[in-house]
Amino acid sequence: MNALVLVLAWAGLAAAAPPDVYISLAGRGSESAAIALGLPPFIAEDPQKPADFLAAKQLRDVVRDDLLFSRYFSVIEDGPHFNGTNLKDIMPPWKARSASWLLTAKAGVAADKLALTVRLVDLGSGESVFERYYRQSASFPRSLAHRVADDLVLALTGKNGIAHTQFAFSGDTTGRKEIYLMDYDGANRRALTAYGSISLLPRFSPDRKSLAFTSYKYGNPDLFRLDLTTGKSRPLSRDQGLNLAGGFSPDGSQLLMTLSRQKSPNLYLMTLADGSVARLTQHFGADSSPTFSPDGAQVAFVSDRSGNPQIHLLDLTTQRVRRLTVLNWCDSPSWSPTGEWIAFAGRARSTDRLDIFLVDITGNQIRQLTHGEGNNEDPVWSPDGRFLAFSSTRNKRAELFVMDADGSAPHRLADIPGNARTPAWSN
Repeated sequence: MNALVLVLAWAGLAAAAPPDVYISLAGRGSESAAIALGLPPFIAEDPQKPADFLAAKQLRDVVRDDLLFSRYFSVIEDGPHFNGTNLKDIMPPWKARSASWLLTAKAGVAADKLALTVRLVDLGSGESVFERYYRQSASFPRSLAHRVADDLVLALTGKNGIAHTQFAFSGDTTGRKEIYLMDYDGANRRALTAYGSISLLPRFSPDRKSLAFTSYKYGNPDLFRLDLTTGKSRPLSRDQGLNLAGGFSPDGSQLLMTLSRQKSPNLYLMTLADGSVARLTQHFGADSSPTFSPDGAQVAFVSDRSGNPQIHLLDLTTQRVRRLTVLNWCDSPSWSPTGEWIAFAGRARSTDRLDIFLVDITGNQIRQLTHGEGNNEDPVWSPDGRFLAFSSTRNKRAELFVMDADGSAPHRLADIPGNARTPAWSN
């Protein structure tokens, strides 16, 4: 059950009563010149200590996977091993294998702490350009590996990595729709709710400390906010009718919502400090799925005001609304972090399956990224704007997929039992 289905179902009930091209994505996805990185096995601080050996292997495996996922790197692995003292000896053989950089690391576990020393060498100059010592709780080795990968991405590209990010989504593993959280690569999946009802449409706050989501916990689609540190949730809006989470404002102080208030679904804006709510649209049909532009000046949303549901933009200063799309059906807009493009689910003809599209903010350029491989819905951008995650039924059930922002290299994110829908990608 997605947001638009909920909205239109409610709008159908409310209607019984009086109603109150082509675009270029150069620079995204896979890079034209991957960074050739030599990656020998990480070594143990104490080779005779099994915990050190296992930590070194696990950290190296996760760092490797993170660097490959980033699409910035070509990882070379068939060179000589590092033993802790032979760095100068192994540099020429790695360079001969076309590696431009060499990453070595040493891991150790003491008490409840995991330590990792990392060195990155420029094989052209022979100089160490990155040396760092990490130490944290041994209970979270994957988070340490993600930190290392993101630091390497930043050091070599000047861009922020995404290995530390997370997904929230609605899943029915238990037979009920609950909200789940997991690492960006599908690991460490855990349930955040256990309401035994329908919970969906999670939305991360910009600081990653909380989630807004909708749940039928009390029988009505109410809006909740969950503190990710304490695990406690509280209602944000329990009006009779629809209470659906939209996007947080860039500064996290406001939250877009779709409320029906027993009438037609429209867009509202809640100021989180005091809970005050302002109405943004007054349409007799259905307005839904609002999301802020990166600068907070505009809102993209879905409206059937011109017939079938289409993507529209609302300028918050002028209150002017303009339509971007002319398709048979559109849903779940997601604004790119750069502000240039809006991803959405849609279909060109009534006989088509739902696919993922991009439209630019003028509405003049549009591109179809998926092509009928099941129904593809609920696109969300990675915080660096290089990837899109979405829900797809191409394998006969709803699963989470990730692809490059140009539609290439789609792959399943994780093998999640049951169905997984309405993903959100954190900063």
